[in-house]
Amino acid sequence: MGVRPQTRDIVVVGGGLVGLTAASLLADAGFTLTLIDPVTPLPVRDEPYDLRSYALTPAAQRILAQIGVWPRLAGSRIAEFTHLQVWDAEGRGELRFDARLTAAPAPLGYMVEHSNLLAASHAAVQARANVAGLAGQVTAVVNHPEFCTVHLSDGREVNASVLLACDGGDSPLRKLCGIACDSHAYAQTAVIANVTTGIPHGPIARQRFLREGPLALLPLPPPTLTAIVWTTTPAHAAWLTTCAEAEFCAALASASAARLGTIDGTSRRLAFPLQRRHAAQYVRERVALLGDAAHVIHPLAGQGLNLGLLDVATLVELLATASRARLQYPQSLLKRYARIRRGETLAMIAVTEQLNRMFAIHNPGFTWLRNTGLNLVDKLTPLKRVLAQHAMGQGGEVPAIARELI
Repeated sequence: MGVRPQTRDIVVVGGGLVGLTAASLLADAGFTLTLIDPVTPLPVRDEPYDLRSYALTPAAQRILAQIGVWPRLAGSRIAEFTHLQVWDAEGRGELRFDARLTAAPAPLGYMVEHSNLLAASHAAVQARANVAGLAGQVTAVVNHPEFCTVHLSDGREVNASVLLACDGGDSPLRKLCGIACDSHAYAQTAVIANVTTGIPHGPIARQRFLREGPLALLPLPPPTLTAIVWTTTPAHAAWLTTCAEAEFCAALASASAARLGTIDGTSRRLAFPLQRRHAAQYVRERVALLGDAAHVIHPLAGQGLNLGLLDVATLVELLATASRARLQYPQSLLKRYARIRRGETLAMIAVTEQLNRMFAIHNPGFTWLRNTGLNLVDKLTPLKRVLAQHAMGQGGEVPAIARELI
């Protein structure tokens, strides 16, 4: 006689940062849920600071604070930034933001390492009794009138009203459900590293638009340690990751216009080809895609994880209003989630891709126009305030948990 399936309100597939955040928020909303993920060890830090860090918006910080992740982070390893500088390598156009543009005094963002976030997110989920964890792979999803059955590779089954795909850009669950995904290679590669600089970075995030792509310089807690994301051509990225350390440091100092002085040392350098992925649908029947399973965008604006956390907060806010009877037929709620988040993501994709294209144009007349535009916007405080609000996660339709308190 077979083992009877578990019956839960919601099944979350994927134990990364988006899936763990979804599990904690849903548990706090009173749902019973199962979190399905292969057994993946927590990352081992083999550098003084992770090479993979996130620039989190205040909106993302509020979400993580609400579920108890933020207090569990190693606070000494978080760097706040209160200023942002953006400038063109081919001219004198520059745009500067600072936290005083916003209604409430708050940082523009926070730099947090992947390992710090993942450990705190795991601890937050483990503290919630109504989250059951299962290690395994989903092999099939069978829909019934009032629930769906999730089949695992070891023969176990879970019944649920809603199934959330939080399993990354390659999302096996998205493929299993037959949801198409548009992919576009950018012909650019991102090189990441942590570098030691001759001048302290201050609480400033910097981005210089070069001919081949943007170079981001993001502050880490030590005053002279900076995380870089250097977007360039694949051939140049291959050279940057294999050249001698002295050559790399000299190239970076030149590419950054020596804003941080000399580059005195570097960690390992890693390279990642860049592409956009965007699901044709965010929902199908009882399944909703969140985070990278729904969208992978250009890192130019540093919004990847921030978008995923807003996906989670938006969906949970909608589901939390549902009666038990309505949860059995959640399709209208899921479609509303898709309308909200797909629109917000398409807007972000459009902005990042237009900026990427605009700074790749090297016609002298257009370069002059581009630099004039940057300097003009820099003088328009009301417009800068609107742009800063969007960069901080406060633009568009924002779920209550992520809103700025005024």
